[in-house]
Amino acid sequence: MVTYRIVETNDYKQVLKLKNYCFRPAYEGKRLEDFMHWVNVSTVQGAFNQKKLVSQLIILPLQMTIFGVPYEMGGIGFVSTYPEYRNAGIMKQVLLRSLETMRANGQMISVLSPFSVSFYRHFGWELFFDKVKYELPVQQLVSIDKKTGKIYRFDELSPDFEHLFSKLKSFYNEKIATQNGRMIRKDDWWKRLLNRASGTSFAVYTDELGQIMGYIRYTINDLTLELLDFNAINYESQQSLWQFIQSHIAEVEKIIGEASNQESFGTAFLNPQFQQNIIQDKMIRIIDVEHFLQSYAFCKIDRPLYLNVRDKQAEWNNQVFKIEQGGCVSVVKILNIDEALSMDIGKLAALMIGYHSLDWYVFRKEAEGSFKTIKEWEKALPKDYPSFYDYF
Repeated sequence: MVTYRIVETNDYKQVLKLKNYCFRPAYEGKRLEDFMHWVNVSTVQGAFNQKKLVSQLIILPLQMTIFGVPYEMGGIGFVSTYPEYRNAGIMKQVLLRSLETMRANGQMISVLSPFSVSFYRHFGWELFFDKVKYELPVQQLVSIDKKTGKIYRFDELSPDFEHLFSKLKSFYNEKIATQNGRMIRKDDWWKRLLNRASGTSFAVYTDELGQIMGYIRYTINDLTLELLDFNAINYESQQSLWQFIQSHIAEVEKIIGEASNQESFGTAFLNPQFQQNIIQDKMIRIIDVEHFLQSYAFCKIDRPLYLNVRDKQAEWNNQVFKIEQGGCVSVVKILNIDEALSMDIGKLAALMIGYHSLDWYVFRKEAEGSFKTIKEWEKALPKDYPSFYDYF
């Protein structure tokens, strides 16, 4: 008989064993150290056959910014089931219990990288970020005039690494993490990024006053420069960093990395006709609609808005919510449903993070309401495309 519960500390060896079976090769060294750290600080939702752990997922305690508001987020990772226990509905029960666990933990949203979009859609997650994975010859980068700022390059072996790395982390959390759809990175997440990519280097662009304006995190292997992070707050810093990348023409043949599809990546290059693939590998879910709405950065609410949420898996969300100016949110009964915007939980999550406009969902019949209701919601919703690059 299969039972379900939160995995306790004395079963963490089983967590590693199940992970190693489903995600190979087995971790060792720094990656193993990193994995066990996150097992210890996270919640592991598990299924047991007697005392044997047969299915699991890990809920990482993370934070994410949505239109300037930081939200507690459950990052779902290492979804694993032994093959002899698959196709029996066990992972379904683990996922359903994870919704209750995240709600109890105060995690109002959840993000994951799906092995099957249709599978997770069934449980209320929805795609919310389109990225471009690119590969371009280094010769195709545009040569630009030198800027007034400076580039500082360093790595973990640099004598001033701790000082420079501390400044870079502060820049990210003050300037980059405040952007819509970004993850807030705490110290243990930065350590994780270092542990998972050996030989990492950094290049920081500063203005004439010494203020950081942008940086890249990258590796060089087999004549390929891989950009793991590329963050800049203006065009000058962005182009200066590309100039630094181009200066590696003697060491590398190609550049690979990821960018938001919304940025029309590559149009500033002399020849933008290089290999680009659109990847949709991030999904989001609202765990607790009422508390999510209470913190949400609505623009203008002239009169109360009503939201009819359909959520088959979380009955606490399957309600009609009244939203008033000032963040007052309550559960109500509404007689005329046309006064409410009606949406399934997954599409609602994608809408609220700015993936597409409300008109887009209305056109696809994924959002319903009277003409007046739709117009009032359009005025109330902020607009800014999300960008999410972190992995669990």
